[in-house]
Amino acid sequence: MKKTYMFLVLANILLAGSFLLTEYFWTLFPISLFILIVISINEKKIERPLMRHFNFSDISYGILSGSILYAIFLLTYLVLKELPFPLIMFVEELYLIVGPSSWWHYVALVLIIIPGEEFFWRWYLQSKLVERYGEFFGVVAGACLYALAHIWTGNPMLVAAAATAGVVWGTLYVWKNSLALVIISHLVFDIWLLIVFPLNF
Repeated sequence: MKKTYMFLVLANILLAGSFLLTEYFWTLFPISLFILIVISINEKKIERPLMRHFNFSDISYGILSGSILYAIFLLTYLVLKELPFPLIMFVEELYLIVGPSSWWHYVALVLIIIPGEEFFWRWYLQSKLVERYGEFFGVVAGACLYALAHIWTGNPMLVAAAATAGVVWGTLYVWKNSLALVIISHLVFDIWLLIVFPLNF
């Protein structure tokens, strides 16, 4: 586990640089996730196969879970808009920082960023935590570490969103043991959130 924690520190350093140097976010963030993909594959290649073949179950559960997760975020956003607290500004700020604005941003999101997050946080890190501490604690701890890695944005809404999504995707991964499923779920969620119906109205 010592090596795992070293990689966790490295992940935070990479993400901190990406989030803090906002002008270079779309350059640094894909590079950071590509590095984490390489680390994950290198560390896990002996222990288990990379990905099983996509099947109808993975696709169905991925689309359904990603859509439900987005619906939860949408309802939460609508509630926050009615509350007398300045929380919506954090959501607006989030879109300014991480919202794709060029075609290649979407390519990087689909091919590197989304898979990279699932490779590192669920397939590699959470699997290590589950093996050592059990499924419940492994999922919760993995989600917390995933959320804390977003603290560098200074945006509490993103940290809370990452914690929520981390629990959902972590639970899905433990349940079905399918990297394909959680990547599809993450992709569908991001399509809703960033393309179809962004939460910035």
